[in-house]
Amino acid sequence: MRILVDSVQMKQCDKNTIEHYGIPSLVLMERAALGVVEEIEKEFHKQPGGQEILLVCGFGNNGGDGLAIARLLWQKGYAVTVVMPPGDKQASKEAQVQMDILERYQIPIIRRIPNREFDMVVDALFGIGLARELTGLYLEYVLEMNEMRAKKVAVDIPSGINSDTGAVMGAGFYADLTVTFAFAKLGLLLFPGVEYAGEVVVKEIGIDRCSFLDAKPATFCMDAGDLSEIPSRKTRSNKGSYGKVLTVAGQKNMAGAAFLSAKASYLTGAGLVKILTPAENRVILQQLLPEAVLVTYDAKEGALQNLDAGGQKDVKAACADALKSLKESLAWASVVVAGPGLGTGEQAKAMVKEVLGCAKVPVILDADGLNLVAQYPEWLKNAKCTVIVTPHLGEMARLARKDIPSIQGSLLETAKEFAEEYHVICVLKDARTVTAMPGGIAWVNTSGNNGMATAGSGDVLTGIIAGLVAQGMEPQYAASIGVYLHGLAGDAQAAENGTYGLMARDILKGIAHVLKNL
Repeated sequence: MRILVDSVQMKQCDKNTIEHYGIPSLVLMERAALGVVEEIEKEFHKQPGGQEILLVCGFGNNGGDGLAIARLLWQKGYAVTVVMPPGDKQASKEAQVQMDILERYQIPIIRRIPNREFDMVVDALFGIGLARELTGLYLEYVLEMNEMRAKKVAVDIPSGINSDTGAVMGAGFYADLTVTFAFAKLGLLLFPGVEYAGEVVVKEIGIDRCSFLDAKPATFCMDAGDLSEIPSRKTRSNKGSYGKVLTVAGQKNMAGAAFLSAKASYLTGAGLVKILTPAENRVILQQLLPEAVLVTYDAKEGALQNLDAGGQKDVKAACADALKSLKESLAWASVVVAGPGLGTGEQAKAMVKEVLGCAKVPVILDADGLNLVAQYPEWLKNAKCTVIVTPHLGEMARLARKDIPSIQGSLLETAKEFAEEYHVICVLKDARTVTAMPGGIAWVNTSGNNGMATAGSGDVLTGIIAGLVAQGMEPQYAASIGVYLHGLAGDAQAAENGTYGLMARDILKGIAHVLKNL
C-alpha cells in the first residue's frame, strides 16, 4: 500500500524532516536532484555523449531542484541549457544557493527558450505549491516546451497541474516521465493530471512515513502486495467455510446483472451464492450459473399510484411474497448484494428498504438500489449494518444532489463527504475509482483500463467485493482491494485481447487469472 499526499501534507512532511529530524533542506534538494538524474540516465540507455538537455527552472525549491539537476548532468558530460525567467531576487534561499553554484561552474542561465532541437526537456518551473493559473512568460514556457519533440521530464509534478486535484490551471506540461519525491501526489493520479504526468516514478530522498510525526496519512493506493490480504484457502474446509452471498438482483427479464454479480462472487472465492430474483429469470440463470442457489418470487411492476384497485392488490400481494423470501434469505447470508438490475418499482422499493432496515450483515448497494436510496436517503442513515455503496458518476449525482462536472472535479472530496455524512463506505466509480471511509481514510485506485467502461462491469465489481466480505475480509479492505482486483482482472484481459472488445464476461475470466498467482 502506497501513501498519497496533497500539497499541505507534503509541505508539512518536508518541514518536519528539516526542523524535527534536522536534515538540511539543501541535502533533500541534492538527493532529489540525484534521483532525477538517475532516471534521466536510464532514458538514454548509454554513457553520456553530449546529449542536449534543456532545463526550464522557476524560482522556488522546484526550480532549485532543476538547477541542481543541471549541474549534475553537466558534470556527467551532458550539454545543458538552463532557462529561468527574469527576476532573480524572487528566488528562494535554496534556489539562490543553486544559482550561485552554477555561476561558479560558469554554467550560464538564459531567459528565453532557444529555437533549436533538444534531446530532452526538463520542467522544473513550479512544484506542488502552484495554486493559480499559468500566465505571461510562464505560460509561454510551458506551451513552447509542449511543442518540442524531445523526451519530456517533469520534476515532482508537471507545471500547471494542481497537486491536490489534478486540475489543469490554464495549461499543463505534458510529461513522458514525472519523477516525484517521497510520496506520489494526488494530482498525479487523478484526472486530468494523470494524462499530463506520463510514467510516474517516486524517489526516496529522506522524507518517509516518520515525517508525518503525530499526524497520520489518510489517502492510499493499493499495490500488488495488498492482494496478500485476500483470505487464504484452508486445506480442510467446505463450502460453508467461505461465506454465503445473497444477491438480490434482476427484475423481470433482466437476468444479466444478477448473473455477472453472482458469478464474480463465486470466482472471488465465496462458498455459496443465492440469487433472489423474479421467477421469469429462473431458467436463464440455471443455465448460466447452475452453481447458484435460486429463490424466485412473482414479479409485479408499476407504481401503486398508477394502478387501479385490482392492480394495487396484486402488487401488494407480490411484495409480501417477495419480502417473505427475502427475510428468510437475510437470516442465511454472510453478506448481501442489493440492486443490480433490480428496477425501481414497488417490489424493488420494498425489498431495498427491508434489506437496509433488517440486515445484520454487511450490505453492498449498487445500481437500482442506489437509485432508490437517492429518493429515500433516510434508509441509509437508519441502516443498522455496514453499508458499501458503489455509485458511478450519474448515480452519485443523484445521491449527493450535485452535477457530474463538479463531482469529477472533486472526486476524492465528494466520496469522503458522502461516506462521512451517511456513515457508509463509498466506492465512487470513475476512471480513477475512489473508496472512502467514514473518518476520512480513502484509497485511489490505479488499476484498470478504458475497455472496462462497458455494461455489466459494475455488477462484476459488486460481486467481487461481496465475495471478499463473505470470506471474512473487513468491508473497508474488501471494498478497496476489490476495486483493485477488479481493475487488475480487466488489465489481464486487455493485455490478451485489447480494450475495444472487452466485455464484463471477460473481466470475470480475468479474476481467475489474477487470483491464480496469489
